[in-house]
Amino acid sequence: MSGQNISTTVSGDLIVTHLIGKINTNDVSEWFNGFNQACQLFISEGRKFKLLVDRKGYTPDHFSVQKAWKDKFFNENILNHSKAIAFLLEEGEIMNYLQQTNTKESVNFFNNYEQALIWLKEYPI
Repeated sequence: MSGQNISTTVSGDLIVTHLIGKINTNDVSEWFNGFNQACQLFISEGRKFKLLVDRKGYTPDHFSVQKAWKDKFFNENILNHSKAIAFLLEEGEIMNYLQQTNTKESVNFFNNYEQALIWLKEYPI
């Protein structure tokens, strides 16, 4: 499992979560436990957060993994408390498609970690 990173950290009002490497559905559950705990810190206090979702180098080992991730991530309680979400993805067709079809000002897609971080930090509260 070299190169795998399933972790979530909190810094100020920013949650940075990583789901990278060859991922199976158990990894998604493990990732979500940590991610959800971080989100709940804010939600329980009625505070909003900014979110950097790092999935650059994410390789699901089965199509069910992506569905499991979506089912967990697209959680209304979590999404309603996020001020801005930056997704870090591999450059390519999927990222281009997401950038072109995205209609939410508070959501953006990047392939550069620093650019994603700058966008989030500058995003108005």
